[in-house]
Order: sequence, then structure tokens, then C-alpha cells
Amino acid sequence: MWALRTVFFVVIFGGGCVFALVNPIIGAITYMMVYQITPNARWWGLPLADMGFRFSFLAGLFTVLGLFTVPHRVPKAKPWLSLWEISLIALVIIATLNTFVFGIGLTPNSRLIFDKFWKMMLFLMVLNRLAGSRTNLRLILWTLVIGSLYLGHDAYSAPLRSYIQGRLQDIGGPDFRTTSGLGAHMCAMLPLIGMAFLTSRHWVFKLVALAAGAFTVNAVVLCRTRSAFIGLTVGVLTAFIAAPRARRFRVHVMLVIGLLIAFNLTDVHFWERMSTMSSKESLQEDLATTHRLDIWDASRYVLADHPHGIGMGNFTHVIGQYDWRHPRRSSHNTVIIAFVELGVQGGVLFLVMAAGTLNAIRRSFKLAPLTSDPLETKLWTYGALVAFVTYFVAGLGTERLYCESFWWIMGMPHWIHRVVVNEVHASVPALALERPLAMDEADALAGPESYEGPDPTRHLPRPSYS
Repeated sequence: MWALRTVFFVVIFGGGCVFALVNPIIGAITYMMVYQITPNARWWGLPLADMGFRFSFLAGLFTVLGLFTVPHRVPKAKPWLSLWEISLIALVIIATLNTFVFGIGLTPNSRLIFDKFWKMMLFLMVLNRLAGSRTNLRLILWTLVIGSLYLGHDAYSAPLRSYIQGRLQDIGGPDFRTTSGLGAHMCAMLPLIGMAFLTSRHWVFKLVALAAGAFTVNAVVLCRTRSAFIGLTVGVLTAFIAAPRARRFRVHVMLVIGLLIAFNLTDVHFWERMSTMSSKESLQEDLATTHRLDIWDASRYVLADHPHGIGMGNFTHVIGQYDWRHPRRSSHNTVIIAFVELGVQGGVLFLVMAAGTLNAIRRSFKLAPLTSDPLETKLWTYGALVAFVTYFVAGLGTERLYCESFWWIMGMPHWIHRVVVNEVHASVPALALERPLAMDEADALAGPESYEGPDPTRHLPRPSYS
């Protein structure tokens, strides 16, 4: 006999899969919720896992089927294949060649990581298509907010066995098993939660966002991870500096209140761990820090010997050959793992994609006045900027290259940009839509304050009324 939670999950999950054939975005958010909840790791999900249920596979399968059964539900894309999508395809090609041709050889871990990577990129391509409308993007945003509420509550009610040396671990799915991974993810969710709070128009949704924010902050404190703390610090500074003018005072007040609440949730043990970064002597005495510095130094020699990369998932198999003191240790750095495992070509492409994400934010903010909801668009781009900066900086102290939520945050600015472009295209004459807008044309349409170049409409054909 199944527990009530099991029955409730089956009904919700089954409904999400079925309705994905009516509107594929329902399947996408079902997949995202499964990723955050991880039912096969819950006591109420074990009966389903024992029966062979593959939740992520089923949700993803029904989502892809929905793309073909109801293509009119998929937002239009201009251009059909964006530079971001081309970059994703190129990265998968690099990973494939690197792992199977140029690397040091296949290992059980490399097969596992590569299998996860291409599936992760495939779903990211699907999300990039589905998130091209304002309604769908709102659904994705609130899926992340509710997922953060669930993970935060899970952290709040975690048993003592989930703490190792006073730090919370084993919450949520495989990408959140380590305390650094969970901390980085939750820090990146905080700007999105704030964005949801500011853009929601009903007090019920604002209460949900407030609850999600409180539990998320508490989870970050329980993780006691320095990489997440640094990422959050840089993120807060970015939030103060980049706050949009229309809501700057309100945003600053929210940040101050949030910091006060976060400080109130901390304890002596939290600040004792953070204090190890206060001086050079403290860092030199901290074993975790010195070990990471040794590993990062050894990574230079690995890259010098294997400029084309060692293959996905092979870092732990190689690092002991270059530093015998740290066998089978991870790199604890997203950029380093990109260069070492994917080669110089993969690492450079990864950094170019990160720069492209920042450019998408800049372009979306400039075009925001032409969208159907300019204020919401500006707040979206602002929240996406802070979330990306927070996650990327936190990723310099922990590996996030093969973490799905990290790529969602990298992709969100491109989803916002696609929404913006679709709405801008709808606001200009139909004959002007025969070609994509160039950057100078987009700036001109956004308003005279941000553009001093020639009139972009002079090359557009005049409409015929005959």
C-alpha cells in the first residue's frame, strides 16, 4: 500500500506528463521539479524507484513529444537557431571528440558524466525553445522558487546524520549532494526569488516568495561553505550597484532587510569558518584551502601535457599522477575543470558563452521599453544578472560544469532575450520582421537616450496598403 505522499506525487507527476502533450512547457517544469525534489531519494519515492520508474526520462520524453504533437504551443524563435544554441551544440561536439578521441581513454566515470552531459544539453535546448514567451518564462521562474522552498524546508528539517563536521549535506538530487554544491545553488536562487517577489501582483505569491527566501537563506547558512559565501557577497554587491532605477530604493531596502535576516540566522560556527578567509596566515593554515591551491597548481601541468583535454570525468583519475598528495581529488573549480577536461578549445568556448550571457542581459535591458511589460523585463534581466554572477563566482570554488541548474542560470538571460526579441518584433511593422534586428537598430528602437547612430528604419521597405 502506497503512502499518501507517494499517491500524491504519482498523480501530479502523471498529470504533468500527460499535459505535456497539450502544452510542452508543463512537461518541462515537471522535469525541473523532479530534478530538485529527486523522488527516488525519498522514502515515499522508493516504491516507485524499485518498480523501475525513471522520472526525469519520462518527463523529458513527454516534453519532447509535446514539441511535435502541439508545435503551435512552442514560441516562435528568431533566428531559428541562436548563437547560444550553436554554442551548446559546439560544446557537445567538443565534449564528444575530447572524451572518445583526444582524451586519455574511457573510464566508468567519464561514460557516466558524458551521458549526463549530452542529455543535460538536450533539455537545455528544449528549454531554450519553450521559454520564448513571457507566460512560459514566468512558469519556469516560479518552478525554481517552489523548488527552492522545497529544498530549503528539506534543509530545515534535515536529521543530524545529514551534517558532516557541522555542515549540511545530502539534500536534494545528485547535484546538491555536497555542501558546496547545495550552497552555490541556493545562493543563485535567492536573486530569482527576489525577482519573483518584486514582479508578482498577488499577495499569495509574495508570501510564497518570502517563505522560499527565508528557507533558502537558512539553507545557505547551514551549508557553511566559503565558495557560496564569496559568490553571495559578490552577488549582493552586484545587486546594490546594478539595481534598476525604477525600483532602486525598494530593492536596496529589500537587500538590507535580507542581510539583517541572514545575519540573524548565522551562528558562531558559521563565522568561525568564514573567518579562515580573513588573512593570508589563516588561509595557509587551512588544509582545505592549501589542498585546493596544490590541485589548481598541478592542473597547469595536466593542461600543458593534454592541451586537447583529458576527457570528461577523468580529472580525478589523473590528478594523482601530478600531485601524489591528492589522489582522486576533484578540482573544486568550474573554469579549471572546463579547460582540463574539455581542453583549451572547450575552456575558451565556455568563457565565450559566459560573456555571451552577460551580453544577452545587456541587450535585453536596452530593449525592455519596447516589450509588453517594461518594468517586469528590467527586473528579470536584473535578477538574472545577479543570479549568474553569484553562481559563476561560487563556481570558482566548486565544480558546477556538469550541474544542470548552473546551465539553467547561464541560459536564463538568453531565454529572457528571446522573449524580448519576440515582443519587439511584434511591436514593429510586419515588413520589418523579414530580417533580425541588428544591435544598432535595436538600440535605436529602444529610445533616443541610448542611441546616436543613423535611423535604422531607412533601409526597411515601406508598407503597401493596396
